[in-house]
Order: sequence, then structure tokens, then C-alpha cells
Amino acid sequence: MNIKTKAKKFAIKAHKGQIRKSDPEKPMIIHPINVGHVLEEYGYDENVIAAGYLHDVVEDTKYTKKEIEDIFGSDICSLVMGASEPDKSLSWEDRKKHTIEQVKKLDLRHKAIVCADKISNLEDLRIISEIKGEYDFSAFKRGFDSQKWYYTEVYNSLIKNEDKNMPMFIRLKELVDYIFYNKTNDEYVKNIIFDKKESEYKELKKIHYKKEEIYKLRNVLPETIPYVIEFTGTPRTGKTTLMNNLYDFFKKKGFSVEVLEEFTTSKKYKKEIYPLLKDKYKNVVNTEIPKYVLKQLEEAIKKKVDIILIDRSLFDRLIWVDRLVLKDGMSNIEYEEYKKIYIPLIKNKINIIISTYTDSLTALKRDYQANLSLEKRNFLNEDNINEYNKSLLNMKLMAEKENINFYLFDTTDKNQREISFDVINCILNNMRKEYIDIVNEEFSK
Repeated sequence: MNIKTKAKKFAIKAHKGQIRKSDPEKPMIIHPINVGHVLEEYGYDENVIAAGYLHDVVEDTKYTKKEIEDIFGSDICSLVMGASEPDKSLSWEDRKKHTIEQVKKLDLRHKAIVCADKISNLEDLRIISEIKGEYDFSAFKRGFDSQKWYYTEVYNSLIKNEDKNMPMFIRLKELVDYIFYNKTNDEYVKNIIFDKKESEYKELKKIHYKKEEIYKLRNVLPETIPYVIEFTGTPRTGKTTLMNNLYDFFKKKGFSVEVLEEFTTSKKYKKEIYPLLKDKYKNVVNTEIPKYVLKQLEEAIKKKVDIILIDRSLFDRLIWVDRLVLKDGMSNIEYEEYKKIYIPLIKNKINIIISTYTDSLTALKRDYQANLSLEKRNFLNEDNINEYNKSLLNMKLMAEKENINFYLFDTTDKNQREISFDVINCILNNMRKEYIDIVNEEFSK
């Protein structure tokens, strides 16, 4: 076991049961792990990264300086103590003044840990505050003015006798300027791109920082666990546009994203699968297709990407099978057996199902008004759409009964932008809860 892994495991054990004071839903260990990641990002040696994981252990847990030195050696112990405050019985002001003076005397390796710690703290503060829409310092021992003084002076101590243009110092300076001096780099986007659209810009900022939080949480997860999103719903409700928007949204932040096209409209299905099934009864077709859809999903999950976006997967097949039952193409007994197989698979392999809905006439109007052709559509008619919608609403009720994570968005009286905002907020809130649950479960062992 290398020294970084050893230190990380020790920190997890030491901070067990502690919570983040700025966000009680999260375990404390998220912060030291983030500090270690920041140090690794900037290329520091293994001892510095290990000390990043351990930097709060002496200050906030039962373990002593001597124990850290005995277990990890004098270099790591020195690095940890350089980022630790003196006697907690001193006043907040005295402790912070001591830190400000001590940081000036540190070498760059020791300063790096202090800097990474402040970066992590301020990034968390900015995320929480931008999502809430206000900066609230009530969770801290001192308010805005005191925090402004402290972080400004720590920054000044860090750059003393150092190159202030080092990337990590620049990152901290930008955070201090943003939070305490209202200096942002988004004036062009805010005032030019979103001119006269202030409310939309504010909503986008909240969504942006929700994504930032998810990204930080993702980096704390013990392994890459794909978050699987299935899209389904009434035709002509903007499902494809939603998927494209979400792909771009996550990809721009650095998430790895896999997109799976609708299986029954894919080239593979049309060339390889359909010729084998076209002469079989409908109920056989509708019970065979899900096997291929499941295989497609399982192959994507094995790739260990961060996010999988699927156009009509296992849940959508349930809708089609329900429609078949309503048309007497499958018996209720066969239907119940089908559900026994696929409902557990849906719950196990798909994290969230997003369904868009509208009535049949609205769907048809959208199709004709978006295209140039007036010819009669083969499938897209009111009867077929009504049948699909009936089964879709049946599956909504089933999802509630079976505790499937399903969300239905009525697009009838909303534009694409409004629906996109509703959907992405829903997904991000769900991802946050799931990631925090995974972290809590992993670090409570």
C-alpha cells in the first residue's frame, strides 16, 4: 500500500462519524479527500498529498502529533502540523493571527497544503451559497468581515517570497476576490449574453454550481459508478433535444458520458435483429427486444463512464408491453411474468427515468409545424399516440407502486427551455442525494 492510500484510509477512520459543519448532510472526510485531490492535481509529491488527507486529523480527532509521526514519519507529520492550528482554547482571532504569521515562514510544500485547504473550503462555500442565492456565514464562528480579513491575509502570507502567479495561488486569489470582493469574470456573459434575462441567468448559475458540487462528490466516490438516465415519453416532446443538452452540459465539466440511441431505430436493430423477429408474433417480439436492450445497457455500464444517457430503454419497453396487453396481444399472466423479470432490473440498473408527455393533438401539431412535409405519418397519428400515452400513464402508476425513480414532465404548455431547466434540476438533485448516500455508506464502514 503506497503512502497516499495509507493516509487516505487513516483519515477516513479518524474522521468517522464527523460531519461537515458548512453542510451537515455530508461527512467531514469529503473535505480532506478534496484537499488531497487538489494537491495531486498540481503535481505535488506523495508525502504532500498524504499530508493533505491527514491535515485535519491532529486538529479535529483523537489522534496526536506523536501518533502521526510514529505512523507516517517526520516529513508528513511536519507537513500536517504546518496546516494545523495551535491550542483550540485560544480565541478565534488569536488562532487565525497565529496561522497568518506562521504561514509566512513555511516553505512551498507546507504552504501548498494550507492553500489547498483554503481552496477546498472556499469552493464549498461558493457552491452552497450560489445554489441558495445568498452568502450565509452563520455556520461559521465569525461572519463575513472576519472571514474576509482572514482569507485575504492567509493568501498574502502564502505568496510572501513566492511566485504569486503559480496556478494554485491564482485559483485561491480568484476565490477570495469572487466571494469577498465581488470580483467575477462573468460580466460579459451576464450583461451581454443574458441582457434583459437576469432571472434566467440566475437560474443557470444555480444549475452550474449544482453541477460543480456533483463533480466534487463524484471525485470522492470510491470508484467510478455510472449514473444511468433513461429518457422516454410521448413523441414530439423534446426528448432528443433534452438528451443533447444534457450531453453537452455534463461533457463541458469533464464528466465522461456515454449516449445510447434508441435500440429499435438503430442500424444494428434494423439490419441484424429485426430480420430475425419480423415473422414472429408481437408478444414474442416485445419480449425479445428487451433482452437486446438489456445487453446494450450492461455493455455500457461495464465501460465505467460517469453518466449514461439512454434513449428509450427497459422502462420504455414496459410501456410497449403494457400497450400490447391492452390490445389483447399478450395475456395478463405473461405480462405479470414479464414484470417480475424486468422491474427489478430497471430498479437495479437505471438510476432515474425521465419521461416527457403531451396530448396526441399537441404532438401532431408539433410534428407538422416543425417539418415541411404534409404527407400522412405512418405511426404518428392520434390513435397510436393515445394508446402510447395510456400505457405511459399506467407505468407512471406502476412506478409509484414499485418505488421506481420515475419523473413525468408535462410539456404541453411549456417551452423547451423551461422543460430543460426542470429536468436538469431534477436529475442534479437526484444525483446529489445518491452520491452523498454512497459516500456516507462507504465511509461509515
